[in-house]
Amino acid sequence: MVVGMNLNPKKQERARRKCMGHLLWKLRDFGISDMLIERRQGDLDRLDREMIAAMRGCNAMPPGLRPDWCDPESEPLLWLPDIVAGARALAERGSDSFWQQVGRGMRILAVDTR
Repeated sequence: MVVGMNLNPKKQERARRKCMGHLLWKLRDFGISDMLIERRQGDLDRLDREMIAAMRGCNAMPPGLRPDWCDPESEPLLWLPDIVAGARALAERGSDSFWQQVGRGMRILAVDTR
Protein backbone atom coordinates (compact mmCIF):
# COMPACT_ATOMS: atom_id res chain seq x y z
CA MET A 1 0.00 0.00 0.00
CA VAL A 2 1.37 3.39 -1.00
CA VAL A 3 0.35 6.25 1.30
CA GLY A 4 0.93 9.92 0.58
CA MET A 5 2.21 11.88 3.57
CA ASN A 6 2.30 15.66 4.10
CA LEU A 7 -0.45 16.17 1.54
CA ASN A 8 -1.09 19.75 0.50
CA PRO A 9 -4.79 19.82 -0.49
CA LYS A 10 -3.96 22.34 -3.23
CA LYS A 11 -1.49 19.91 -4.82
CA GLN A 12 -3.45 16.66 -4.86
CA GLU A 13 -2.64 15.81 -8.48
CA ARG A 14 1.09 16.25 -7.81
CA ALA A 15 0.79 13.96 -4.79
CA ARG A 16 -1.13 11.43 -6.90
CA ARG A 17 1.68 11.39 -9.49
CA LYS A 18 4.35 10.87 -6.83
CA CYS A 19 2.42 8.02 -5.21
CA MET A 20 1.61 6.44 -8.57
CA GLY A 21 5.28 6.48 -9.55
CA HIS A 22 6.19 4.49 -6.44
CA LEU A 23 3.22 2.15 -6.80
CA LEU A 24 4.01 1.24 -10.42
CA TRP A 25 7.49 -0.01 -9.53
CA LYS A 26 6.17 -1.97 -6.55
CA LEU A 27 3.68 -3.70 -8.87
CA ARG A 28 6.59 -4.79 -11.06
CA ASP A 29 8.41 -6.14 -8.00
CA PHE A 30 5.38 -8.38 -7.35
CA GLY A 31 5.30 -9.58 -10.96
CA ILE A 32 2.10 -7.73 -11.83
CA SER A 33 1.67 -6.77 -15.48
CA ASP A 34 -1.97 -5.60 -15.62
CA MET A 35 -3.48 -2.92 -13.42
CA LEU A 36 -6.84 -1.20 -13.14
CA ILE A 37 -7.03 2.51 -12.49
CA GLU A 38 -10.29 3.85 -11.13
CA ARG A 39 -12.05 6.15 -13.55
CA ARG A 40 -12.54 9.65 -12.27
CA GLN A 41 -14.38 12.57 -13.83
CA GLY A 42 -13.58 13.75 -17.42
CA ASP A 43 -10.53 15.99 -17.08
CA LEU A 44 -9.11 13.93 -14.21
CA ASP A 45 -9.14 10.80 -16.38
CA ARG A 46 -7.29 12.78 -19.04
CA LEU A 47 -4.69 13.83 -16.45
CA ASP A 48 -4.22 10.19 -15.42
CA ARG A 49 -3.73 9.11 -19.04
CA GLU A 50 -1.27 11.94 -19.63
CA MET A 51 0.59 10.97 -16.44
CA ILE A 52 0.91 7.35 -17.60
CA ALA A 53 2.07 8.46 -21.06
CA ALA A 54 4.65 10.82 -19.55
CA MET A 55 5.92 8.12 -17.19
CA ARG A 56 6.25 5.70 -20.10
CA GLY A 57 8.03 8.34 -22.15
CA CYS A 58 10.75 8.92 -19.56
CA ASN A 59 11.03 5.29 -18.40
CA ALA A 60 9.50 6.15 -15.02
CA MET A 61 7.27 3.07 -15.07
CA PRO A 62 7.94 -0.60 -15.78
CA PRO A 63 7.82 -1.21 -19.55
CA GLY A 64 5.57 -4.29 -19.42
CA LEU A 65 2.92 -2.79 -17.15
CA ARG A 66 -0.46 -2.42 -18.87
CA PRO A 67 -2.86 0.03 -17.21
CA ASP A 68 -6.57 0.09 -17.97
CA TRP A 69 -9.32 2.34 -16.62
CA CYS A 70 -12.49 0.96 -15.08
CA ASP A 71 -15.63 2.39 -13.53
CA PRO A 72 -15.84 1.53 -9.81
CA GLU A 73 -19.57 0.86 -10.16
CA SER A 74 -18.81 -2.03 -12.51
CA GLU A 75 -15.79 -3.34 -10.58
CA PRO A 76 -16.30 -3.51 -6.80
CA LEU A 77 -12.67 -4.59 -6.23
CA LEU A 78 -11.74 -0.96 -6.95
CA TRP A 79 -13.36 -0.12 -3.60
CA LEU A 80 -10.67 -2.03 -1.69
CA PRO A 81 -7.95 0.68 -1.77
CA ASP A 82 -10.41 3.19 -0.29
CA ILE A 83 -11.42 0.72 2.42
CA VAL A 84 -7.81 -0.02 3.32
CA ALA A 85 -6.84 3.67 3.28
CA GLY A 86 -9.82 4.50 5.49
CA ALA A 87 -8.88 1.76 7.97
CA ARG A 88 -5.31 3.06 8.05
CA ALA A 89 -6.45 6.64 8.62
CA LEU A 90 -8.67 5.52 11.50
CA ALA A 91 -5.76 3.58 13.02
CA GLU A 92 -3.58 6.69 12.90
CA ARG A 93 -6.30 8.50 14.85
CA GLY A 94 -6.35 5.79 17.52
CA SER A 95 -9.16 3.48 16.36
CA ASP A 96 -7.37 0.47 14.95
CA SER A 97 -10.04 -2.26 15.07
CA PHE A 98 -10.60 -2.10 11.27
CA TRP A 99 -6.87 -1.92 10.55
CA GLN A 100 -6.32 -5.07 12.62
CA GLN A 101 -8.78 -6.84 10.31
CA VAL A 102 -7.69 -5.53 6.90
CA GLY A 103 -4.11 -4.46 7.46
CA ARG A 104 -2.67 -7.73 8.67
CA GLY A 105 0.43 -8.50 6.63
CA MET A 106 0.10 -5.27 4.63
CA ARG A 107 3.25 -3.40 3.71
CA ILE A 108 3.07 0.37 3.78
CA LEU A 109 5.23 2.63 1.66
CA ALA A 110 4.95 6.22 2.87
CA VAL A 111 5.69 8.79 0.16
CA ASP A 112 6.44 12.39 1.09
CA THR A 113 4.26 14.38 -1.31
CA ARG A 114 5.74 17.82 -0.61
